Amino acid sequence: MDNNIIAVYGSPGSYKTTTALSLARCIASKGSNVVIVGTSTIKPLLPIAVPFESKFSGSLGKALSAVDFDRDVILKNIFMATDKIGILSYNIRENSNSYAVVSPDRMDDLFIQLRQQMGAQIIVDCTSDIVNSKLTAKAVINATHVVELLTCDTSGLVFDGSQEPILQSEQYNYRDFIRLMSLNSTIKQDEAAMKNALGRISGTIPYCPKAAEYLNQGTLLTKSVDDRVYNTMIKSLAELVTKEV
Repeated sequence: MDNNIIAVYGSPGSYKTTTALSLARCIASKGSNVVIVGTSTIKPLLPIAVPFESKFSGSLGKALSAVDFDRDVILKNIFMATDKIGILSYNIRENSNSYAVVSPDRMDDLFIQLRQQMGAQIIVDCTSDIVNSKLTAKAVINATHVVELLTCDTSGLVFDGSQEPILQSEQYNYRDFIRLMSLNSTIKQDEAAMKNALGRISGTIPYCPKAAEYLNQGTLLTKSVDDRVYNTMIKSLAELVTKEV
C-alpha cells in the first residue's frame, strides 16, 4: 500500500522544521516508520536535526545524483535518527553547488519511490520558496497532504498574498491545503483578525518554547515536549495527515 507524503510548507519563520520533526516523532510513537525529507540546500536538515552526528556521509544530493537511482540508493543515504525515524536531506557543508542540477523527472521518481517503496510515512520539510526550490515544488505537487504554516503577522499575510497566485495552478491542489497559523512569542498577535484576513485557516499551532529549545539542542526527535496544548495540536494534525487516501 502506498504511504502518505506530507509536505510541511509555508511562510518564513513559521516553524516548518519544528512542526515537521514534531509530527515525525508523534507518528513514530504510534508505531509507524517515518522518513523526513529535507529540501533545503541553504540550511540542510540533517545537521540541524542531529547536530552531533559527524560520521554519516550520506546525502539527498548523493542519492539524486546516482547513476542508478533506486530504492537501495535512497536507503543508503537515509540516516536513522531513531529506530523509527530516518532523515534524507543534504548534509553538513553541502549547498546548491555541491551536486549537478537534478532533472524534474528524477525528483518525481524520488517521491514515487519514497511513497511506494519505503514502507514509511514521508514528511517533507519544505522551504518557503516554491518557485526556486524545485524539490519543494515537487514535494507539494506529489504530496497527499500539504500543511501550510503562516505566521500570525503582516509577514505571513504578505507571503500568503504573494504566493497564492502561484499556488492557484491546478498542479498544486491549493484548495486542499491544511492551512494553519503558527504563533510566536516575540510580538502581540491578534489571532482573530489574522485568521479573518488570511481566510481558510483550519487551526493554530501555539508557540512552544520547549520544542524550540529541543530543536536548537538537536533532541526534538528523541525528547518528549512537556506542553499539553502544543502536543494536542500536533497529535490532531498527525491523525489528520495519516488517514488513508
